[in-house]
Amino acid sequence: MIKRITSIRLPHVPIVCFIAVLLSLMFLTSCSSEPPLDEESELRHIALVAPVHAEEQGDAIRLGAEAAAKEYRFELDYIALEPSDDEAEQLQVSLQALERGTSAILVDPASEAVLKDLGVKASAAGIPVIALNDARMNTGVMAAIAINNEAAGRQAGQQLADLLGGAGIVAILRSDREDPDLIAREEGAKQVLSNISGIQIADGAACGKREDACWQAAKQLLDRDAIDGILALDIQASLGAAKEVARRKEQGRIKIVTFGSDLEQLQLLQDGVIHKLVVQNGFSTGYLGVEQAVKVLDGSRYDKPIVLETKVIDADNMFWMDNQKVLFPFVK
Repeated sequence: MIKRITSIRLPHVPIVCFIAVLLSLMFLTSCSSEPPLDEESELRHIALVAPVHAEEQGDAIRLGAEAAAKEYRFELDYIALEPSDDEAEQLQVSLQALERGTSAILVDPASEAVLKDLGVKASAAGIPVIALNDARMNTGVMAAIAINNEAAGRQAGQQLADLLGGAGIVAILRSDREDPDLIAREEGAKQVLSNISGIQIADGAACGKREDACWQAAKQLLDRDAIDGILALDIQASLGAAKEVARRKEQGRIKIVTFGSDLEQLQLLQDGVIHKLVVQNGFSTGYLGVEQAVKVLDGSRYDKPIVLETKVIDADNMFWMDNQKVLFPFVK
């Protein structure tokens, strides 16, 4: 087994170097703690369909699912997506997994339509669907693991207000996708920010899944208004905003609060360009997804989702041991 590294506060070290050291230690010390089964056919299979555009969060979900599958003696079939794939491709590979046969299927759906179409067809095939990062329990969805995105948005909004001392002009950089999770985050943030008399919410901007497009959106936003704080609703929006703030040499003055735990985000957090990350535990999401699938297959029934908490990570606490478990789930 790989031993977790005890966290202490260290001098500034680039995140990429920190990750390289952890991965080197993992390679040198890893060993199999359990002998393989004589017959792979003895294992039942669970399919995990990759999230769309999820970066490191998707990797953390996979690692958690693999750990649970090993513990419960299931074989995990991970179905990867290309970076350019979207909801149509995710639904296609999900339906193909049903056709090939599996005991259960886990999916972090790119849209409500993906979850609805998959659920109906899975229900007809008698295969339970477990929704990840989605609280909707449509037909065929037998369990769900999610965060409360509206609450996470309120959390982010409060963090941004605190960074600004309760006074300043803020803008929201959102995705141009109609993602209900991102919409809930924005609504939650606005609930908090609109109730603080010293905070003014400027017109925001939207961008797609490309960092350069989000950079251009952030540039136009900062050209138009004297912004003191930016709330970026997803990874690409945060990277685009950080790139433009750094180009203007205004890191530190313009506060950026965002969501995610992408390695580039963590480096920008350490460098003081991004100030706060609202992070969910992707490893727990994957682990609990498999665990719920196993319980459903054993006859358990659930009428409401499991709701996971989020954590606020900054440059001061990112190397605390408990936070390492969330940010670096590959360290055992």
